[in-house]
Amino acid sequence: MRTLHVTTVCLLALISVPAHAAPSPTFSVAEREALLGGEIVSRPMHFDTDRGSYLGGLSYSIVHAPAATVLVALSSVETLPQALPRTKSARLIDIRGSEARVELVQGRGALEASYTVRIERVPGRSELRFWLDPSRPHDIEDVFGFFRVEPFGEGQSLVTVAAALDLGSGVASLFFSDAIERTVLSAPRQIRDYVEPHAFARL
Repeated sequence: MRTLHVTTVCLLALISVPAHAAPSPTFSVAEREALLGGEIVSRPMHFDTDRGSYLGGLSYSIVHAPAATVLVALSSVETLPQALPRTKSARLIDIRGSEARVELVQGRGALEASYTVRIERVPGRSELRFWLDPSRPHDIEDVFGFFRVEPFGEGQSLVTVAAALDLGSGVASLFFSDAIERTVLSAPRQIRDYVEPHAFARL
């Protein structure tokens, strides 16, 4: 329970602090060995706020590609369906200043959901923050988080995905929340599996 509380506090803090003040993650010896061995390190969490009941967490992976290459894949509407798990389509709605609005369709069958997120590149950092645009149709109650890419050794990057998702009170939240949470936390693996072959092809 203490680990869950700490993870929740860390997630909310990371999303809310100014970009220049956001700390790099601290890993245990076991977590660092797992990352170096090609595994995904995940810190799942559930928490309740006055806005709703959230699931998701933080997850990390090392990608054998420069940070700029990874960020390009996450910044392009054309590549998002390949870079994000269970994403059927991504459509650019518009760009307003530093924010882009992107409509996503994710999942399949009873778990398919469509919603629009606002995505903003954090100035001075290899980081994209996203949050739900409630003014457009949405099959979920809320979502927010970020993608962060940091150099991790020569030619490698540490990818951090933080996401908090409120499914609402529908069937999906009752029966499929664990599966959806696993999908959310698998995002760094999907990013790695998409980016690495393209990075090697360029070389």
